[in-house]
Amino acid sequence: MSVNSPAPAAQQAGLPEFPRHVVTAVLVAHDGARWLPKALQGLLVQDRPVQDVIAADTGSADDSARLLADALGDQRVLHLARRTGFGAAVDEAVRTAPVLTAEDVPYLERHGGWDPATRSWNDDGYDTPARPHGDPVHWLWLLHDDCEPEPDALAALLRTAEASPSAAIIGPKLRSWYDRRQLLEVGVSIARSGRRWTGLERREQDQGQHDQVRPVLSVSSAGMLVRRDVWEELGGFDRRLPLMRDDVDFCWRAQSAGHTVLIAPDAVMRHAEAASRERRPVDCAGRSAVNPHRVDKAGAVYTLLANTRGPLLPYVALRVVVGTLLRTLAYLVGKVPGQAVDEIVGLLGVLLRPGRLLAARRRRGRGTVPPSELRPLFPPPGATVRATVDQVVSNFSGRADAATAAVGRHGGAVESGPGDEDGDFLEIEQFARIKRIARKPGPVLFAVLLVVSFAACRSLLGGGALSGGALLPADPGASDLWDTYAGSWHALGTGGTQAAPPYLAVLALFATVLFGSTGLTLTLFLVASVPLSGVTAYFASRPLVESRLLRAWASVAYAFLPAATGALAAGRLGTAVLAILLPLMARAAAAAAGLQLGDAAIERGVRPGWRSTWALALMLTFTTAFTPVTWPIALVLAAVALAWRLARGQSALLAPLLMRWAALLVTPMVLLAPWSLTLLSHPGRMLNEAGLPYSTKTASGVDLLLLSPGGPKASGGFLLIGVVLAALAALMRGTRRTAITAAWAAAVTGLLFAVIENGKDWAGPATLVYGLALLAAAAIGAEGANERIAASGFGWRQPVAGLIALAAAAAPVLAAFTWMVDGADGPLERRDPQQVPAFVAEEATTGDQPRTLVLNGTEAHVGYALVRGSGVRIGDAELAAEAAPDHALDSVVANLVAGSGADQGSRLAGYAVRYVLAQKGAPRSFGRVLDSTPGLSRVSQADGSELWRVDAPVSRMTIISKGAAPIGVASGRVQAHTKVPAGPAGRQLRLADSAAPGWHASLDGKALTPVTLDGWAQGFELPSSGGKLDVGYNEPVTHIGWLGIQAFLLLVVVVLALPGRRREIDDDLPDAEGAAAADIPAQAGEGRRARRLQAAADAEAAAAAADDPAEAGQPPAEVPGPRREDDPDYGAQPAYEGAQAPYDPEADPAGYDPYAGPPAEGPDGYGYQGTGYQEGAYQEGGYDPAYAQNAPGWENAEGYPPAPGYEGQYEAYGYPPQPPGYAPYPPGEDGQGGQGYEQGYGEQQYPEQPYDPNAYGGAAPYHPEGDQRRDGSDYQ
Repeated sequence: MSVNSPAPAAQQAGLPEFPRHVVTAVLVAHDGARWLPKALQGLLVQDRPVQDVIAADTGSADDSARLLADALGDQRVLHLARRTGFGAAVDEAVRTAPVLTAEDVPYLERHGGWDPATRSWNDDGYDTPARPHGDPVHWLWLLHDDCEPEPDALAALLRTAEASPSAAIIGPKLRSWYDRRQLLEVGVSIARSGRRWTGLERREQDQGQHDQVRPVLSVSSAGMLVRRDVWEELGGFDRRLPLMRDDVDFCWRAQSAGHTVLIAPDAVMRHAEAASRERRPVDCAGRSAVNPHRVDKAGAVYTLLANTRGPLLPYVALRVVVGTLLRTLAYLVGKVPGQAVDEIVGLLGVLLRPGRLLAARRRRGRGTVPPSELRPLFPPPGATVRATVDQVVSNFSGRADAATAAVGRHGGAVESGPGDEDGDFLEIEQFARIKRIARKPGPVLFAVLLVVSFAACRSLLGGGALSGGALLPADPGASDLWDTYAGSWHALGTGGTQAAPPYLAVLALFATVLFGSTGLTLTLFLVASVPLSGVTAYFASRPLVESRLLRAWASVAYAFLPAATGALAAGRLGTAVLAILLPLMARAAAAAAGLQLGDAAIERGVRPGWRSTWALALMLTFTTAFTPVTWPIALVLAAVALAWRLARGQSALLAPLLMRWAALLVTPMVLLAPWSLTLLSHPGRMLNEAGLPYSTKTASGVDLLLLSPGGPKASGGFLLIGVVLAALAALMRGTRRTAITAAWAAAVTGLLFAVIENGKDWAGPATLVYGLALLAAAAIGAEGANERIAASGFGWRQPVAGLIALAAAAAPVLAAFTWMVDGADGPLERRDPQQVPAFVAEEATTGDQPRTLVLNGTEAHVGYALVRGSGVRIGDAELAAEAAPDHALDSVVANLVAGSGADQGSRLAGYAVRYVLAQKGAPRSFGRVLDSTPGLSRVSQADGSELWRVDAPVSRMTIISKGAAPIGVASGRVQAHTKVPAGPAGRQLRLADSAAPGWHASLDGKALTPVTLDGWAQGFELPSSGGKLDVGYNEPVTHIGWLGIQAFLLLVVVVLALPGRRREIDDDLPDAEGAAAADIPAQAGEGRRARRLQAAADAEAAAAAADDPAEAGQPPAEVPGPRREDDPDYGAQPAYEGAQAPYDPEADPAGYDPYAGPPAEGPDGYGYQGTGYQEGAYQEGGYDPAYAQNAPGWENAEGYPPAPGYEGQYEAYGYPPQPPGYAPYPPGEDGQGGQGYEQGYGEQQYPEQPYDPNAYGGAAPYHPEGDQRRDGSDYQ
């Protein structure tokens, strides 16, 4: 029994090309009615037909079984259980299909030969034996119900088989079902991590770059051509692989057995990948439908561990486990917990069944081919890592659009000696570079800001540490910052357990990323704050205004606001960080508040997304750590947003906004606890920011109105009067009232907080909020202002608008020029981080751990600091402010400065003070008093500072006993591990540190009893015996536990704030933007060059129309349909020639597009939910009625009359049951020289294939104003 389908390009005789190759097609269907008609059509119209067809339906719930029976006949369709896997279905079909012999295929013993010139069988002039073609080679052609072979696919596969007799398995090139030029596979391999490796880029287009016949590790089971003897030798697909990775395992086994696997790229098939892309359920891998990702993961692990040779097995197993854990973490971060679970379940499903793996390895044996010969067929080492990195990089790097690429580096090249027509074009092209900058000013903006900042910060780029103003020097390594933040005991002054400021953790995190350099981190946050703030403002303003030039102006103006430059000059780290993050926070706040939602969307139930809320909460946490005032500002703005929604009657948004605002405001308080609790208990501290309290002159009310908070390099607010006026003018715009009102609400809130801050601290943070809001309002008001003003009659509006525009445009330019000339330095400078003489800092590292008492202040108010090491460091100011008052030390310093005349040396020695330093600028009376104080000796006087030394022995840790001098004991900064001699009974160990419950000490492993000495110092009862002494501080378990919880909560917020991983279900569909715009012609620009190019294009089109009758308005050539066997030209040319009519959605009321993606039915958007398809997702019969019959008026809309035989309904292919050898035609009347077909066919009608403009790349996005914005920039 053989099958020879009538094909549009079939041979004139009944003998196929490559006659010794006998092909049995095996088609497996499972809920594939959506794709099955085209798959059957592709099978039945092959140029080189198959000799037999057998189909297996695995319990389809749709019309797949009926479609198979109608097309192939009931006797050719097997009905199997729904849980039958693909390999099991193929095995059953192969077992059922007999091996065809000469009785079934008579031409196997026919005399004659194939004439390649006429592409026909010639019976004349040949004298050949009984089997002139040699012994027949039996092949199995495996087909999916969602793959459609091209008409010449089988011929190309057999051509490769004929050229390579040793080939046992041959595979086709797979293209996408929907995007006909997108490559899916040209051979496949598997990485050591289990990744399916195709070697293709994402959405790579087929341009013939992979069209070489070559050996590969594996080919896809969709279209696989495998010799039947090899299939039976290897036992077919492994039953443990019900669906996925079965092809890789089978081909790997074939390679190990010495067989050759080739890829034949001339054979092309279109594959929908319905199961892997979740377009239908997977029922063969469990008791119920499972996720295909889990099936693929289990198949990958099984394939690797079953086929890897012994020496490499431990390495591969370890890599699979580690890679699974990393991918699980990546899926969790990408907010795809389902796939994370699939990774773990898929791995454990294989590893927990070692018996199956061992049995599989025994069945495979050792193989006949050494692994070294197969190694080139696997991905090279590191290929998967490089591919992942390239994909991540490509997601963040955009590609130049076509318009920009057209005027690239050589876009303006012209021939020498331009004529009259070329001269104007050449003159215009001289401005191409300026146009490109105007179209994409982002990179140029960052470069300009960076150059200006480097020029202004020229004195801040040398050696030394950044310090001065509000900034204290930082420790050189990130580990010091981590220790300060994570430790519960802080060795500052006499020590304490106060909470460290959380911004130290942020600095430590960035310093860790920057190779542990805290200096580089501070340089990035301070010196680079101006260009970074400008760049973030530019990109954050994208949804605000369309004009890139307006965005660039607003970004430059924001970067050079007095608060931003003043923060850099005064070392205000908190304000500098706020300047960088504030534009991004404003964009996230607008999205979280739903400002982009219209009234109609709100009425439809659309609500703001949670991701923007969590992103805003994360950034608010960071800024609150540096500038706590941002939290109350956010609180007020949240209340304003709620009140505004309530005033507009949008009560449906109140509950969603309340939940989002609660998450927004609670998150910083939780993540920053316990430090944040001090802000709630002392609200006045919210006006502080990171660093030393650096007081400046209070700004006036006019300065605040003009965006100047006062202080070094923060003046010149009068330059920004144009910005304020532009923001006021925006209130006159009749459109975009919501955005302008929101901007002004934020501006008023920022101004109010600036007034509050101005009386107590620097008003820079609130002024930044005020300035950014004004710039946003000004940019919104300026967009399209020229058209609005031009539409009104000439009057006062035109000159006033011109003056405001001139003042606003000049403001950032003048501010940048002034800042660059004057320099960015102020109190902030590069200096030696040591605040004490070098020898004093060196002594502080010895076992005595001596300290220095630093004095400053005025006659009326004395300030002091008890310094360890080389001086105070970043974060010490907040720790000192949070420390409990030390009244005993206050009394010692007061008596010392007052000059009581008593010996102060012993009292200072009790605090381990060895040196007293009067800083530069301290009152002269300090020097006179300290010179006359007993127990102190002047050491030096340099750079305006004065130094005295305490005469008494000084040590941080001493042994004291009655009637004896203290004995010093060597110790570290906190801990001590040393030996102590024996001594009298009743002695005590004294520490010059405050008493706290965490202190512990032991002598030879025996714990010592803690005591409090002198009312404040930590001590221990020391026995008379000597031994090894160990002293330390135990971190409370609650503190360590909270740090872990804090890190986990931070990770959760980061994950929630990150964009989710894009699902790959419809990755092969055409871009939605291009598909939506495919039927909308793009409008040309209105410029002079655009008109010239349009005229040239019109002339070229007219010339082409003159050569093409169809384009010139003549009746187009008829699109030929399927040819009859009695056609004299039958087989002489392809079935479809000439130009096809473009698809017109209006001409087809049914809306059918043969290359459109699957309809978005149901919550998952792919036509099914759970294990069953939604009601109404498919028409009965598995095809769209529009596919079968053209709508009325179709021929008028398209310009083509329907081809004969296309008017009727869809007619399924039918194979009526016939006995073997039955000839449906009387002898001599079959048009085949009396040979006939072993299986007859009636005349088949095939539906027309409309042209899809999206199939070869979507059109550019449509914009009502053409390819350019009003400012001349391109849309992106």
